[in-house]
Amino acid sequence: MNTSAMTTFARRAGQQGFSLVELMVTIVVMFIVFAVVFRSANMFQQRGQAETEKVDSVQAARDFMDTVNRDIHDAGFPPMQVNPSNQDPVANTVGPAANACVGTPTLACSCVGNPAIACGIIYYTPTKIQYEGDLDGTGTVYVVTLQITPGANGSCPCILQRGVVTKTQFLANVVPTYYTEVNGLLNSGNWAGAGTYAISLPGLGNYASYAPIDVFAGYYNDATRVTAQCTSPAACVGSATPIRELQVTANVAPTFADMQLKTYPVFSITTKARLSNVSP
Repeated sequence: MNTSAMTTFARRAGQQGFSLVELMVTIVVMFIVFAVVFRSANMFQQRGQAETEKVDSVQAARDFMDTVNRDIHDAGFPPMQVNPSNQDPVANTVGPAANACVGTPTLACSCVGNPAIACGIIYYTPTKIQYEGDLDGTGTVYVVTLQITPGANGSCPCILQRGVVTKTQFLANVVPTYYTEVNGLLNSGNWAGAGTYAISLPGLGNYASYAPIDVFAGYYNDATRVTAQCTSPAACVGSATPIRELQVTANVAPTFADMQLKTYPVFSITTKARLSNVSP
C-alpha cells in the first residue's frame, strides 16, 4: 500500500464515530429537549384538566340554578284558595310544623301541617331556606330545602345543597337526601356584611371579598330586602308582609387552579324568581 492510500485510510478511520465529549453533549441536549417536551405536555394536560373542571363546575351551577328557579316559581301553589275545604283551624302539634292554631282560620292555621296546601316559604335564614310547592303538577306538595354546608375544616369552599321530600314526609320528620349540589361555593353572607364561614383556598389569590356576599336574598312586593329570619312554618307564613321573590347567588371556584397564575378562576351565577302564590 502506498503512502497516499494509507493517508486516505487513516482519515476515514478517524472520521468514524463520535468522541466522548460529543456524545455527552448530545445526551445533555436530548435530555433538555425531552424535559421541555414532557413539561409542556404535563402543563397542557393540567390546563386541560383545569378547563374541564371549570366547564363542569359552571354547567353544574347552571343546572342547579335552573332547577331552583323552577322550584321558586312553583312555591306557594296550591294555596288554600284552591281548595277551601282543606282549611283546618285545629291546632297542629305534630312534627316540625307544630303551632298553636285555634279559633278563626288563618293562612298559618290553614296550610301549616296540611299536606294538601303549600305554605310558600317556611324557613328563612342566611344559610338555609325551605319552601313548599307543587313541583310536578300532580297536586303533591313538596318541601324544598336549600342549605349551605361548610367544608371539612369548617370553612369554604362550601357546598350548596338542594333536597326535596313530600310535605307528608316532612311532617313525619323525614330528612331529605341532597342529590343536587354545587361544590366550591365561596360566599356565605350573613345579611350583615360579613361571611358566615371563612374562605380557605391553597395557592395564591385573595378570596376574602367573596365571603360577605349573600347566597339567599328575599324581597317584599316593594323590592325591599328581607333581613328578618324565621325558623318555623307558622312564623314565616304568619308574617303580615310575606316574601314575594327569592334570589340565590353562588360564587364558585373550581377544584383546580390556573397553572400559570396559580389562582382559582371564580365565576358567579344568580337566579331570581317570584313565588307562584303568596296569600296575604
